[in-house]
Amino acid sequence: MVSLLIKRYFWLIDTLRRSGTVGLTLAEINEAWSNPYNQLYKDCGCEGISRRTLLNHRYAIEEQLHIDIECVRAGAMSRYRINTELQEENPLVEWMLSAISTENLVSEYSNMADKILLEPADNGSKYLTTITQALKFNKRLVIDYQSFHIGKQLQTKVVIEPLALKMFKRRWYLLCCRVEGGVKRIYALDRIKCCDITGDQFDYPQNFLPAEYFNDFFGVSTDGYTKMPCRVVLRAYRELPRYLITQPLHSSQELIGQTEEYAEFSYWLTPAFDFVQEILLHGDQLEVVSPKHLREHMKSILENSYRNYL
Repeated sequence: MVSLLIKRYFWLIDTLRRSGTVGLTLAEINEAWSNPYNQLYKDCGCEGISRRTLLNHRYAIEEQLHIDIECVRAGAMSRYRINTELQEENPLVEWMLSAISTENLVSEYSNMADKILLEPADNGSKYLTTITQALKFNKRLVIDYQSFHIGKQLQTKVVIEPLALKMFKRRWYLLCCRVEGGVKRIYALDRIKCCDITGDQFDYPQNFLPAEYFNDFFGVSTDGYTKMPCRVVLRAYRELPRYLITQPLHSSQELIGQTEEYAEFSYWLTPAFDFVQEILLHGDQLEVVSPKHLREHMKSILENSYRNYL
């Protein structure tokens, strides 16, 4: 069970996060805290938050969660807000803030499980601590990995050197280098059946940047019918253009043309498996304009799919 003190930290972080860059005064924080719908306030004996308590919470949150709560002077008053610069510099902070908001929601409204429907948690998360420790101290791991190949389930024990963790579509993946063969591999954590850290240390590759490794890809898959990045132009129809403008598929996305019927977007990436699957996901709302080899590849997939329905 999460302690009341930790719940208070989560509540404060979530409340300040929702206030944006404007922040809240101590009086406004207490007004939100004493809201009659806030069960945590009642669980804590309906006690207000004093300036000293708020100061202690700020220090603890920064030390334990590495989230900075700023105090900004606004005339005669002080306003408190989350330091958004850290969010921009470190995506982990933004991810943690989002996770805290979810935890705060689930904790406060746990008696509404029939009305708040969540996806099942990723089974691979149970190995996150072990893998993160190995990443931090450059230790090799021994894993039992279950792959699915042509209808067969193959479980293999391998020794790996972890390089990076990446989340994609609510699933965790591990980028690593297999000791045998020295090739890079990507493993889904929910297919790892056993994971043990070893005492063997390895030298992390010099000048290797995981973000740059994935920069030319959508998702985590680096396998596909082509290995080279290229300029891809997609044409989106109906309501999809508005969605893509607010939620770009890739960091290289550019809006290059728009009519009443469609909008065209360009990308610079390698059209590997995950990108192809994303295009298929949008059905007839998304069309490949170029390059020709990707357009022909999509056409072949759709023709094979059509034959399945004959």
